[in-house]
Amino acid sequence: MKKILIMAGLAVGLFALVAASYDAFLEMGEKTVPSSQCNKCHKAIYADWAKDFHSKAFVNDPFKKASNAYSRQECLACHTAQEIAQEDALKLRPVHKEEGVNCTTCHLRNNMIYGPYKLVAKHKSEQDESMLKSAFCSGCHMPTYQEWQASGSQKQCQECHMPRAEGKLVTVFPLSALAPKRMVGQHLQMSEGLIKGAATITGQKGTGSVTISLTNTGAGHTMPTGKYGDYRMVLTTKVLDSGGQEVVSKEEVFSSQKDNGVPFNKTVKYSYPIPPGVGKDYKVKATLAYQVSGRPDMLVASWNAE
Repeated sequence: MKKILIMAGLAVGLFALVAASYDAFLEMGEKTVPSSQCNKCHKAIYADWAKDFHSKAFVNDPFKKASNAYSRQECLACHTAQEIAQEDALKLRPVHKEEGVNCTTCHLRNNMIYGPYKLVAKHKSEQDESMLKSAFCSGCHMPTYQEWQASGSQKQCQECHMPRAEGKLVTVFPLSALAPKRMVGQHLQMSEGLIKGAATITGQKGTGSVTISLTNTGAGHTMPTGKYGDYRMVLTTKVLDSGGQEVVSKEEVFSSQKDNGVPFNKTVKYSYPIPPGVGKDYKVKATLAYQVSGRPDMLVASWNAE
């Protein structure tokens, strides 16, 4: 216990001594620091963010095309926001636009660095527990937030998209030796592991038809979601006869552009006729894939029957 108290005292003293030299991290506008500066201490978090689509919100071909080569100003505020704000109050960050939604977008406001934890840091910081609530995401994701409100889901956005695990906020020695372990939110907010819990597929084989049921069991919002861009869920059903010959191939496309997504806890069913002569001895494979232009497809769910 004495050793722990000494270490804690040393940490507080060290952080207080150097905090003043980190005031540059509090600057906004033209002087906003790039995320590479945050990477010097928060390497694990930065590595997650760098792989996440938020970091590519500005520099991706679908957005460049949709924004008419970045000329539509109303599109830019979300994709390279200075700070989190209400939808009608979002402002464009004048520098480091290529970083998209970066560290400062969520953590820097009012010339102060905010985080969901109460802690001592090299830079000035304050706790903001609202960062753990769905409303925090609503400025840029208002339609999805409204779907979540209507769904009755008890989970906050961050519980699914930023699941927490024990770790350290600072992962660079020697500060990492002093930093306590805490529950750290994942910053890779869309992964195949996450999306596989969004839906389930079940089916029923019959002599003359096969019925496929798709249920939005875990998304907490409409599936797919998103007001802008073309986000798709594609349900593919294939039927093979006893000789392995494909006799049925069907696709159902749920698209944010068509506004035909599946709400949370709702089920849609599709019945497909089986050609005469196939009988009962056939195989079925149904898959649900998440598709976004410019990104690899992600498998959401599957169902197989012999």
